[in-house]
Amino acid sequence: MNDPGLDPELLRLFDEAPTPAPHEEAFVTTTIAGLERARRARLVRRITGTAVILIAAAIIAPYVAQLTLTVMGWLLDHLPQTGVALISPIGCVCAALIAWRIARRQFT
Repeated sequence: MNDPGLDPELLRLFDEAPTPAPHEEAFVTTTIAGLERARRARLVRRITGTAVILIAAAIIAPYVAQLTLTVMGWLLDHLPQTGVALISPIGCVCAALIAWRIARRQFT
């Protein structure tokens, strides 16, 4: 314990410090148990929220897909060039980049 980096005065103070009383250990145990309960409660809320979002997405997905197909059909009928551009691979990439930029702008 004669490490040159440690302060001898600090080591002496630690050696002379009283050990925690039993009621202090009970306090620490109770505090740790409370923190663990809070952590578990947050985890349960997070899992429940994720499950609710997944179930809602599973219920809504067919309607969103149907509406998307309806809108694309209308675009192909009324705006033939736009429909072709959106269906082409380059159009999909451009649409994805635009959607990504809009989503990033919402979070910043």
